[in-house]
Amino acid sequence: MPVDEFGAQAADQLLTVIDKNARTGGFYGVYLQDEWRILPSVTLNYGARADVVDEYTHEAQLSPRVNVVWKPFEGTTLHGGYARYFNPPPFELVGNATINRVLGSTAQPAVLRNDPVKAERSHYFDAGIQQVVIPGLTLGVDGFYKRATNLIDEGQFGSPILLTAFNYGRGDVTGVEFSGTYDNGPLALFGNLTISRAIGTRIVSSQFNFSQADLDYIGQHYIHQDHDQRFTGSAGAAYTVARASAFPLRLSTDLLVGSGLRASASDIPNGRALSGYYTVNLSAVQKINPSALGGYGRGTELRLDVINLLDRKYQLRDGSGLGVGNPQYGLRRAILAGLSQRF
Repeated sequence: MPVDEFGAQAADQLLTVIDKNARTGGFYGVYLQDEWRILPSVTLNYGARADVVDEYTHEAQLSPRVNVVWKPFEGTTLHGGYARYFNPPPFELVGNATINRVLGSTAQPAVLRNDPVKAERSHYFDAGIQQVVIPGLTLGVDGFYKRATNLIDEGQFGSPILLTAFNYGRGDVTGVEFSGTYDNGPLALFGNLTISRAIGTRIVSSQFNFSQADLDYIGQHYIHQDHDQRFTGSAGAAYTVARASAFPLRLSTDLLVGSGLRASASDIPNGRALSGYYTVNLSAVQKINPSALGGYGRGTELRLDVINLLDRKYQLRDGSGLGVGNPQYGLRRAILAGLSQRF
């Protein structure tokens, strides 16, 4: 609808805005990679990749990478590596918004700047160790760090559930993961915990989606990305009954825990974390092996899954985060049944 010189709605007359555009894009890449067994206990993997993107942005990059795996002792594996990455923006989420067509209407944004979304360029470092403690039990720790230019993020702006890509001028993603697995006979266990942080500063594309206050603050400070979660963990156990028979039954349970995604706090975008949450799931898988009974066929599988067994009510987003247009909740209790037949 039309607005007056002060931005207030001036009439109830609907305006028709026609904004047609189309784009054909291309992404081209070539890479070389080699693996060199320097010593019986040391393996070097190295290579390089060249990429060109010709879509809404036109960019290119040569990306080297190298990784070393060392096994100093039986059951001990250490690894470390570096990679340069080049990630183009998601083509299906980037549009050629024509702001001039909605000037003078209630659809006019407060910020009129709309720089194109660019490819993300990053340096990625990773190092870790895995140790076999006893037969079947493996423990590990892995640390990672990413330093990005034009860090790509996605947001839902407004009511439609459509994602829009944008860039932070600079971004850092750091974290460490602790993991453990045990697999011996009919029993299998696993668990992991990740501690991470994903932050960015200076929004340098699609600025019209944000308020001027948010752009000013983020231009001077690092903020958490809306999907950043400080602690994420999972654990589970599985036991197979009658494992050697024609009718093995696998019973399992798993736990997912999160410390909460980000939400805005007063005048700080994504300045606080939502409440933590956890869910418990159960699963039963019954296999039928006809060949073990002298029949034909490659097997039938029946399964029953219960997701969120305790019917926990938890909120993933409250709608206040940067680029988060609506609240979002976790799935309530769900019971699923399935049948798989191999031929």
